[in-house]
Amino acid sequence: MSNIGYRARWAVATALLLALPVTACNDIKDELLDPQNPGLIDPTQVNSADAADALRIGALGQLKSNTAGGETLWLYGGLITDEWKSSDTFLQRNETDQRTIQTNNANISSAYSGIQQARGYIRDAIEQMTKYLPDAKGNIGELYFALGFLEMQMAEDLCNGIPLGLSRNGVIDYTDPGYKPLTDAEVYTKAAAHLDTAVTMAGQQTDAHSVAVKQAALIAKARVLVDQGQFSAAAAAVPASAVPTSYQYLLTFAQTSGDNGLWSLNTNQGRYTVADSNDVLTGAIKNALPFISAKDPRVPVTDAKKKGFDGQTNLFTFGVARGDPMPLVSGIDARLIEAEAKLNANDIAGMMTILNGLRTSAQTLGTIKVSALSSLATPASQDAATTLFFREKAFWTFGRGQRLGDERRQVRQYKRSQDQVFPVGAFFKNGAYGSDVNLPVTDSEKTNPNFHGCIDRSA
Repeated sequence: MSNIGYRARWAVATALLLALPVTACNDIKDELLDPQNPGLIDPTQVNSADAADALRIGALGQLKSNTAGGETLWLYGGLITDEWKSSDTFLQRNETDQRTIQTNNANISSAYSGIQQARGYIRDAIEQMTKYLPDAKGNIGELYFALGFLEMQMAEDLCNGIPLGLSRNGVIDYTDPGYKPLTDAEVYTKAAAHLDTAVTMAGQQTDAHSVAVKQAALIAKARVLVDQGQFSAAAAAVPASAVPTSYQYLLTFAQTSGDNGLWSLNTNQGRYTVADSNDVLTGAIKNALPFISAKDPRVPVTDAKKKGFDGQTNLFTFGVARGDPMPLVSGIDARLIEAEAKLNANDIAGMMTILNGLRTSAQTLGTIKVSALSSLATPASQDAATTLFFREKAFWTFGRGQRLGDERRQVRQYKRSQDQVFPVGAFFKNGAYGSDVNLPVTDSEKTNPNFHGCIDRSA
């Protein structure tokens, strides 16, 4: 199994300091006591190979902090679908759970700003690595993978109308075409280009790290192709010969570099609880999957025997600990991409061969060990096969930022209405579920004069 994990620095500044030569304690004390000009940094401290590599490490930390490392689009995408429900008092989380998200939602705004800023960190790292360490193709390719992955995540989760501008030397130029809002389809195109670059650059070297980066980029590129409806091309990109099922690109965590975000918001703070197809207050929830009651080893759940942060909602916790790694992408994702290609080729038997192949072999997702499961019967119709496929995928990818994109695709590509896909009916905190099928680009973007709100909120 190929694992890539980083206990990355949380800030580029910290990474730069760590990259500087170590000096004696007295020398450091003298430097700290010297008069400082906070507006100036010695170019020799940032224009070097060591500084470029420090930027790289910090940029990869941004990839982690904007996926599994905090309250990001991964959690919000699971909240608007059926992975999580709000056990919190905050209106912003409750309205996301209810699918009635306002464009001034401060929590979504923070996640949106974070992922946009991360793109800037990564771009800066790419420029410095290209300048000072041009032969480190695998490392540069990994940065392109991180950039393409985050852009793919944005397109899967956010409404149409995403600007992808980047400041230059800290200066924002809104006349730059990058600040024009793009459709999700246009963002997928840009993400695909960055992922292609990642594959090409990492593919130029044969060391284990570069090979693993290439495999990660291939999986992400195949996901983009699926998002674009190019199912056969997606499957062709990730055969088992290129990406083994055991492969994982792991995001690692430690107390010194940040906690696993799912553990933090769910187990530790109790602001999210694992959701289920039935609620004690409202009864059955149409379209929701039984992530608790199915007792499926792919989604290990514990009844915490207490209430969540709101003091009212029963807390069920997902089986990851504070320092447990999370797979950003995995070989299981590659097999699911192949299975969906079979589904779209009307080869239901072929789809079932892949799905049952995953089920009947022991699998690993981070620290979650999944023992062999029983085979499933072949569905009798294409519609039933589609439902089964997305159910299986939901259990294999729980909490990893894929559920919202998949539910949107069921509307967009499989021609199902939103009320056949997303949770509907009575909402357990009063009222009813709304009809939102994505997260908005929030009002914070309106400092950009080119942005006037989402182009539309369609799937």
